[in-house]
Order: sequence, then structure tokens, then C-alpha cells
Amino acid sequence: MLFFLLTLIPAVCFACGNILEKTGLSAVAHTVSIKKPFAFIRLVLKNKYWWTGFALSAVANLGYYLAMALYDISLVQPMMTLNPVLTALFGFWFLKEHLTKRIVAAIGFVFVGLLLSASHAGESSSVQNTSDLWIFSGVIVLVALLFKIFHSQKETSDSLIMGVGFGVSAAFYKSMTLSFGESNSVELLKWVFDPRLWAFLITYMTAFIYSQIAFTRGRALFIIPFSAALGAAIPILAGAFVFSESFSLEKTISIIFVLLGSALFIIRRPRRSLKQILSKNSL
Repeated sequence: MLFFLLTLIPAVCFACGNILEKTGLSAVAHTVSIKKPFAFIRLVLKNKYWWTGFALSAVANLGYYLAMALYDISLVQPMMTLNPVLTALFGFWFLKEHLTKRIVAAIGFVFVGLLLSASHAGESSSVQNTSDLWIFSGVIVLVALLFKIFHSQKETSDSLIMGVGFGVSAAFYKSMTLSFGESNSVELLKWVFDPRLWAFLITYMTAFIYSQIAFTRGRALFIIPFSAALGAAIPILAGAFVFSESFSLEKTISIIFVLLGSALFIIRRPRRSLKQILSKNSL
């Protein structure tokens, strides 16, 4: 029961928080450009929608990080894919947005995957492997940076950095909780100078900053599912390759369903025809 409380409540709070933050940032962006960062930040800090969303996200993080400390990261992360599910459902119920067949199918895949994983809820089989953690994280970050450099579409690259940052930070956090559990005493200086703590802070803050940038100049219905899918996939892979967590056939199938459902949520921006491009350039 505790597992579901620590994952379902954060998923709801993340969904509501993302929508409210996006609402606040979009309102500010209509008043002042993000190219004027000081004026932009000043207005953001006065926006009640942004603050409400920020507070909900903070509450969500408390439950989320507690769940990761107690249970397998490969079980906690799939629950976070409820974020785009709830975002779509809230949009349908409260904003009267249309649910396409693709989104309905995505919701179905995620729910089936979570039902299959229910029997494994509460498992804790993680094993510490710090060297593999650094290699894994380094490869993921390098791929993300190369994509950022060579991909010109800002919405996609912003969302990718956001998802990778949150995903990698989760892996560093899980590693620290395992080490903390193995320690007989709490040594403050040991944790302050632990490179994993600084790696966690850097990747998390980078992801948070990019989430605000992405919400300012991109579509929430693309950003949230794309970053959520990456933010879930990366820690799940870390659970397999870094923490040697147990993956039964049922658990593996459930994860595949969840990730497939998350991928279906991602809505591609329609390609413009040559006629549309020429028409825009002529203006």
C-alpha cells in the first residue's frame, strides 16, 4: 500500500504541477520575451499559477524520492508514466480536449503495463555498482549533448535534455540511497564531497531549467510525454545494467507495455509543405 501511495500521489501532483507551470510560463511569455531573462524571471516569480505548479511538483518529488529510496528504481519509474496519462485525462475532463484513438491506445498500454507490474510492487533487489553508474551516465549524457548540438528543433532537444537530466539524476540518487543504507554512521562531510551528490544536483538542476525553457517555447502535449518516457526509460535501464535489479518475464513485459504507451503519447509536429514554407518566407 505504501508503494502505491508514494507513487500514485506524486504522479497526480506532477501532472497538475506541469499543467499549472506551463500555464504560468505561457502567460509570462506573452508579456515579455525569454531573451530578457531578468525581466522574464521577475514576472514568473509573481505568477500564482507557476508558484502553485512549483509547489505541487515539490510535494511530488518528496514522495517520488522516498519511493526510490525504498523500492527498485525499475518499479518506481513506470509509475511516473502516469504523468502524461493524467495530463491527457485532465485535459479531456476539465479542458474538453479531444482524445484521439492514439492517446486512448497509449492510456490502455500504460494501464495494462502497470497492472502487470502490480505483483512486483514493493520489491527491493538493487545492488550497488558505482563504476558502472559513471560509465552508464557518461554515455547517456554524451548522446544527449551530441543530439543537442546536431539537432536544430528546439522543442525536441529541450525535452530530451529535460528527460535525460531527470532520468540520470534519479540513477545517482538511487546510488546514494544504497550507500547511505550501507553506512553505519552519518558523516556529513563524506556526503558533501561525494561526486555523486554533485552529479545529482547538476543533472537535476539542468533538467529543471530546461523544463522551464521547454514549457515557455514548446507544446505541453509533446514535452511532458517525451520527457516522461525518457525519464522513465533511463532509470529502468540503470536498474538493469547498473543496479542488477531482478527482471522477471512478467516485469519485463509490463515495462515494455508502459514504455510503448509513453511513446504513443508523443505527438509529432506536422511537417510543413513546400508551399507553406515559401508562403512564410514571402511575408
